[in-house]
Formats: sequence, C-alpha cells, structure tokens
Amino acid sequence: MMKILKLAESPNKALSNILLFSFAFFFVFVVPVFPKNYHLHLNDILFSTMFFLGVYALENVKKYVLVIAIFALLSHWISRAFDLAWLDFISSIINIAFFQIIIIRLIIQIAKSKEVNTHVIFESINGYLLMGLLFSTWVAIIINNIPNAFSSLHPDYYTFQDAIYFTYVTMTTLGYGDITPQLPIARSLSILISTSGQLYVAIIIAMLVGKFAGGQKNKT
Repeated sequence: MMKILKLAESPNKALSNILLFSFAFFFVFVVPVFPKNYHLHLNDILFSTMFFLGVYALENVKKYVLVIAIFALLSHWISRAFDLAWLDFISSIINIAFFQIIIIRLIIQIAKSKEVNTHVIFESINGYLLMGLLFSTWVAIIINNIPNAFSSLHPDYYTFQDAIYFTYVTMTTLGYGDITPQLPIARSLSILISTSGQLYVAIIIAMLVGKFAGGQKNKT
C-alpha cells in the first residue's frame, strides 16, 4: 500500500493527467461511434482504468482515495460477473463518491497552482470531463430505477452513452430536446447539471485568467 502511495506522489502526476484526459476523451467522444454491443465492455475497461488514473493525477494521495478506487473497481467487476443488480447500484454510488472527491481535489490543485501551464490546463479539462461522468452516473441510476423519468430513455434499450449524451448536452445548456426530463427528480437533476456546468467553466476560467495575469506581472 505504501509503495503504491509513493508512486502516486511521484512526478508522474503530469503524465497521469494526460492519460486521464486521453481515456476520458475516448470514453465520452469516441465510444459512442462504436456499435452498441461494444459499449458495455469498453465502458468497463475505461472506467476501471480511470479509477486509478484519477488517483495518480492527484498531488497528495490520501489512503482513503485509493481505498475507494479499489472498492469501486471490485464492486463494478463483481456486479458485472454475477449480474447483481443491488451490487451494481452500490457500485454506482461508490463511483459517484470517487468522482466527487477527484473533481474537488483537482479544483483545489488548480486553485493552489502558482502559474498556468499545460499541466494545469489538463487538470481543468479533466475536472470538467469527470464532472460529466459523475452526473451521467446519476442520470443512469434514475433511468434504471424510474423508467419514465426521461423521454426516449428506458432501462431496456438505453446505454450509458445515452446518459453521457444527455448530460453533456445539458451541461453546455445546448438542449437539443430529443431527450427531456419528465418527472420532478429528473428536472431537478437537469437544473443541477446545467448550473454546475456553467459555474465550473466560469470559476475555472476566472482562476486561470487571474493566475496568468499574476504570472505576467511577476515576470515584468
């Protein structure tokens, strides 16, 4: 355990952020292009990889973050192997907790950074992409437990990429209207997704601009 933590605190943090961005980018933008029968397996592999890349992308890894990542990985694969609906639900909750921790710690790292560089830019993008996956998990949970919560999304024929699509369209306040929230819980979540997406962009850009302007002043 201590060896793993020491590795996580090494200079490979920059590389981990680049890899995390690559896998998240592939998950969100490339996987939907594949036939639907490939989605489940690709999702499992990419999610599992991102659990540990998310841990290694942090500056100071706490033991509880690594423990949550391991539990998330184990619960996810066991629920898949034995088709346990209750464990799949627990796995989704663990995923949400894990992504929340990673996003918050990435934002803290960005806030503490003294200058704007490529590494900080990747942290900012990763935070946004992971926030989308966090909300996508919430959308999937609602679809699986309340079939009529969203129009055009039913647990019998939707894939996780459909939840991702709705989430990012809502986060950017684009709103095509092909998928719409029908019940109060879905509408409340949609409001949270759209508000959080706009606030994240506004806050992160403000921090980056402030740090860049401060860095330019120090150089002069």
